Amino acid sequence: MTLKYKTYFINIFDDQTYSINSADNTSHYDKIYFGGGENQDRFYPTSKHGIRICEADKELTSALICEVGGATTIHAKSFLISDNALFICCCSKIYSLKLPDLSIHWSKAFDPATCFGIYSFENDFVIHGELQITRIDKDGNEKWNFGASDIFVSPDGHDSFTIQGDKIFLRDWEGFKYTLDKNGSLVD
Repeated sequence: MTLKYKTYFINIFDDQTYSINSADNTSHYDKIYFGGGENQDRFYPTSKHGIRICEADKELTSALICEVGGATTIHAKSFLISDNALFICCCSKIYSLKLPDLSIHWSKAFDPATCFGIYSFENDFVIHGELQITRIDKDGNEKWNFGASDIFVSPDGHDSFTIQGDKIFLRDWEGFKYTLDKNGSLVD
C-alpha cells in the first residue's frame, strides 16, 4: 500500500519472506524492530511489516517491524499518519515511528492477542483489538480500555467495530452489541 505524505511516498507492506539474520534475504532494511519473545521465538516472528520512505524516486530509509503473537496484515485501518509519525499495528502492539527517518518513538502492547486497527478519535486514537478496545494518546499513554465476554470479531461478516461521531459501536462473536461513549463507558 503506497500513500503520499508531504513530499514523501510511503510504501507499507507485509514481508513474510524476510528471515531475521539471514544472508539469503532478497530485500534489505535500514532498521529492524523486533523485541521477540522467548529465545526460540526470536527468529520466527508471526508478522513482518516493511516500510519504505521515498522522495523524488530515491529511497530515504526503510524499516521492518516484527512481532510474535496474533498475526496482523497491512490494510487501510492497520496504520495511520499523524503529527509526523506513522502509527502501525503489529501483532498485539502499536508502533509509533517518526517520519521521515522511521526512528522509533515508542511501541507498546494494547491487546492480549491482536491489534486489528487504529483510528483517529478526537485528539487521540482508538485501537480495535481482538479482546479489548483501547483509547490512547499520541505518546502511547492508555486513557481507557473496554473488554467484553467474547472477541470483537464477527463470524458473519458484519462490522464488529465502527466509530460514528463520539460513539464507538461494537459487536462481538456471539452477536452482542455494545455502544461506548468517548470515555469508554457503556451507553444505554
